Amino acid sequence: MMKKIVLFLIFLSFSSCYKNNLYVQQEWMDANFLASNFTDTPDPNRKDPPEGKRILISWDFPISIFRQNLSLFLTVRFLNNKQIVLFYPLNSKRGYKAYSFNEKENKILTYRVQVISKKGEILETWKHQFWTELIDLSNDKESTNAVK
Repeated sequence: MMKKIVLFLIFLSFSSCYKNNLYVQQEWMDANFLASNFTDTPDPNRKDPPEGKRILISWDFPISIFRQNLSLFLTVRFLNNKQIVLFYPLNSKRGYKAYSFNEKENKILTYRVQVISKKGEILETWKHQFWTELIDLSNDKESTNAVK
């Protein structure tokens, strides 16, 4: 009986320690994305359905980390060499945010999500598998304003 209790406590200690507080996934949007496609109900969006990708970000931070006034930064790079940085203040310790990108205008190459405290500390980072830091080959020091 004592062995079972010890094994249970060991299992409990390993199963309750989950570090990741940030979850990111990417999904494709098209006509099948619309609920009206499955219910066969009238929908003006069926004439011109969304076509692109959506980045879904969810978080669940312990209160001790959340109290550091967190902000979410999504950096997205596109195939046409454009890069954008989107900012979202985290007003709750648990939540989600979705960003949609039209593939007709810009095709996503890679992205990175960072959670940064008010002091500027990077607390969490999620990188797409193709993410890499940009290498600046110019000699102009003013052009080194890339987000790290």
